[in-house]
Amino acid sequence: MLICSEHLAVTQYPIGHITEPKDFVLRNRTMTLISNASIIVEAGKTSGAISQGWESLRLGRQLCLWQALLKKNLEWPRKMLDYGAHVLRTPADIERIIDEFIPSVEGAVQIREVEGLESPSVS
Repeated sequence: MLICSEHLAVTQYPIGHITEPKDFVLRNRTMTLISNASIIVEAGKTSGAISQGWESLRLGRQLCLWQALLKKNLEWPRKMLDYGAHVLRTPADIERIIDEFIPSVEGAVQIREVEGLESPSVS
């Protein structure tokens, strides 16, 4: 409950709900509904990220796939590209997408800091 007391928690389930496998698809839909864009970096053949990716495309949200997904023997990343997903090839691509879809907030940590690419800066 620490997250709920100090941060925002968004859920369609009541407190104490026992999580079941079917809940993950609904959770992914909720994350897509409150997001301007989704980035899938790692996912396998049955990952929950797949449902979030399709939901992003269905809702007309920006969907980006990390290039390594296309090197795997997976069918879904290529299909998502056919429906409008974009490929990210460098950390700079990720930063560009974040800058485009997330308004700058004073005091926010920049992606470069997380990646350890340069010294900390505050926007």
